[in-house]
Amino acid sequence: MSSEGSAISTAEATNRAVDTPSEGEGKQSHLISSQLPAWVGGTGRVAERVVDELCAYIESNGLTSGDKLPPERVFIELLGVSRSSLREALRVLSTVGIIDVRHGDGMYVASTQPLHTTTRALFDATEQYALRNLVETRLGIELAAVTAATHRAGDEDLASLQRMLDEQRARLADDPDFAWEPLGFELAVVEISGNSWLYDVEMMLRDSWLALSSGLRASVGRHEEWLTEHRAILASMRSRNVTQAQRLVVAHLNLERFEEDLAAPRGTRKTKARK
Repeated sequence: MSSEGSAISTAEATNRAVDTPSEGEGKQSHLISSQLPAWVGGTGRVAERVVDELCAYIESNGLTSGDKLPPERVFIELLGVSRSSLREALRVLSTVGIIDVRHGDGMYVASTQPLHTTTRALFDATEQYALRNLVETRLGIELAAVTAATHRAGDEDLASLQRMLDEQRARLADDPDFAWEPLGFELAVVEISGNSWLYDVEMMLRDSWLALSSGLRASVGRHEEWLTEHRAILASMRSRNVTQAQRLVVAHLNLERFEEDLAAPRGTRKTKARK
């Protein structure tokens, strides 16, 4: 079901839910006064759509800093999304300072300026500099994450990473043009590290990667090579070899390789990547 259809079919129930808040939600929960506009364009990721629609909700209802938002269950019903997708979107908005999530009290608007541009305005305006800034920032975050994760990963954590890589290898074998969800392996490693701050920043970096043009992302995509490098990183994590895992992350995030791909004529890099 699309988010628009879900919003239309559940609008009446949603308004009733907000009119009769449960215990602890308080009287400050803002009534839904207008239907969220349908989301158009973008990458199609559910969490990204939810980020846009939450921003649209804040704007269309004239909410300002300090106003309380409805509880999660209302947005889940209104947008027709899962709790995990909603929370991923809320994590992004909380990280960039738009929403303040107060545990035990609810969600509040923290800032309304800017809204739609915030999650995509983390880097320089030119894509070349955006890519450079993104890679350099990823290096710092992912070095810290792989260090902690190598120490803390349990057997099931490592098995989960292995299943992810095995699935990606099978998909690539069937379709050489297959492209997995950006930073999926890296986010899984960060989550294993147990550091929620690192995870929040890595989520912002993932969203910033998706904000780059599809043409630029395709021009630097080396999924077969990346998969081999991810498997080597996982092998180092299994052996608890922190130094080797760090070296492999540095090699994986080789800025020169990205820049060479950008400078190479179309088609040349693809042949090289799939030798």
